[in-house]
Amino acid sequence: MKDIYQIEKLIKRFENKTEFSTKDVFLFFQNTDSDIKKDTVLRRISVLIKKGIIKRVGNGIYQLGQEINYKPIIEKKLITLYTKLNKKFPFLNFCIWNTKQFNEFMLHQPFRFYIIVETEKDSSEYVFHFLKQENKEVYLNPDKTEINNYVSFADNAIVIKDLISEAPILKQENISTITIEKILVDVFCDINLFAAQQGSELEMIFRTAFEKYTINKTKLFRYSDRRKRRKELKEFIQYLQINEKYNKLNKLKKGITEAFFYWYKALELRNED
Repeated sequence: MKDIYQIEKLIKRFENKTEFSTKDVFLFFQNTDSDIKKDTVLRRISVLIKKGIIKRVGNGIYQLGQEINYKPIIEKKLITLYTKLNKKFPFLNFCIWNTKQFNEFMLHQPFRFYIIVETEKDSSEYVFHFLKQENKEVYLNPDKTEINNYVSFADNAIVIKDLISEAPILKQENISTITIEKILVDVFCDINLFAAQQGSELEMIFRTAFEKYTINKTKLFRYSDRRKRRKELKEFIQYLQINEKYNKLNKLKKGITEAFFYWYKALELRNED
């Protein structure tokens, strides 16, 4: 049976490319089928993603390797808080998360953590007063002084922030929470709120995130643009020489192309069991 996906050839074709586009894949298949349609190539790309041969890292941008999506751990108290807020303010958008979610990316763990509640700018003060009724340690868009003197020393603090429009968020266990792209942009931009995650820890966070998970660069840079830090973030990533081709699967591919191909075959057999 003809291998319409030409997986081994495709891996060899793109093994030295950091990224490649839909057009690149189209030209690859056109070499053996000059009459191939774009829709056919798009369907093949979809199958290749499902098989774990390539992964989408932006709009029409791909890399070799299996897509590994970040799924934040949602604590029970986050679900309780989200349910309470959603009941009181059913028409507001929220993004709720805990700074504990930095832990898997950091070398040194902070002693204290706090919950971040992001909501629409015009409504953040109402949310602040509502939560303040039950918890003294609630802070609304705290400045550097408040963070250093109060938030950093509080137990179970809640920080209310303005939710940036078009921020990349996701639904996890029925609550709206943070994506890996949002974590990276926010920790890069909010240096006072996330003081414990700066310096060498910031570098560690970015390197670990890019190594462990698939980062959608379109979302990453679009959101950094909304936060007016796109240029600085790009320069920071270039400075770190971050490149997803050094994740575990692509390390294998980088050394031995055939090994990467047989890794895929093993994955295919496992999925058949």
